[in-house]
Amino acid sequence: MNKIKAKVRGSISILAITTVITASLAGGYYYVDHQADIQAQDTLSKLVDDAKAEGVNLSYSAVDASPLYRSVSISNFKIKGNEQEPDINLGNIEISGFNWQTLNQEKATLPPSMAIKIDNASLQLNPSMIQNDPDLQALVDTFGEKINFSSHFSYALDPETGLLSISSTDTMVDNFYFNTELSFGGADWLATFDVESAEKPLAGMMSTTLNTFSFTFKNQGIIEKIRAVAAKKTGRSQEQLTQESVNQIKQLQYVAEQNWGPLFVPMIDEVLKFTQQPQQLHVSINPEKALTSNDFMLAFMGGDAGLLALIKQAQIKVKAN
Repeated sequence: MNKIKAKVRGSISILAITTVITASLAGGYYYVDHQADIQAQDTLSKLVDDAKAEGVNLSYSAVDASPLYRSVSISNFKIKGNEQEPDINLGNIEISGFNWQTLNQEKATLPPSMAIKIDNASLQLNPSMIQNDPDLQALVDTFGEKINFSSHFSYALDPETGLLSISSTDTMVDNFYFNTELSFGGADWLATFDVESAEKPLAGMMSTTLNTFSFTFKNQGIIEKIRAVAAKKTGRSQEQLTQESVNQIKQLQYVAEQNWGPLFVPMIDEVLKFTQQPQQLHVSINPEKALTSNDFMLAFMGGDAGLLALIKQAQIKVKAN
């Protein structure tokens, strides 16, 4: 019986210690989280005050900082323009990847990775902006007075290998989707670069290489809208306008082939496909060997021959639909 009681007391002691530790950790995290929220609030308040001093009206409904996930979320961030400026609502903004402890350090270095997401955003054109501006009126005819969009951006830097990867995606609702992917080599200098320093690390910048690049454009209605506006202005049908574009591209293809050989022919063929059926266009650069700053300098100094050599080295691929 005494042994049983001892085991029970031991179990209770372990449970009590675990409870105390858990409560302490929870309390510590709550304190750190609360401090992060205060710091985020102070930063945004200063941003709002500085903008107001410049005549720009900024506002937001809430901010939440999370040290655990190294992120901050801002809700309903708005930029109110005057009568001749648009109103911008950036909706929900989420920034992640930074270390809160580095925010108060004197040297401002880039975090090894960061992501910025803007969702449910919109741009609203004021009627007074449109009245006497035919270009803006054409924009409204194409997209409407309110443009809904989202934007995502992220990067990741490996300080050991020097590999930097960048990705961005922009979407305009019912209009288009656009994604860009890039990778660079020799970018390890960014890990120690002071972003607030006036000195530019030219040696590091010159050692950076372009490893890969690609973009994908998906038409989700924008081309049809632009063609509709153009048809209204010119009095020609959308089919006629499309054919005119096809004829111009074919003429460009002929000139390119005559001057520089068959290098551009397959690329322009894909552009023709996209012009006739605008669904998706993908362009990529995948060189066997990373492109250096010297490659670009020699290309631009070497005239047409230098540029052609760079294009061949870059191994550009174009694919439609």
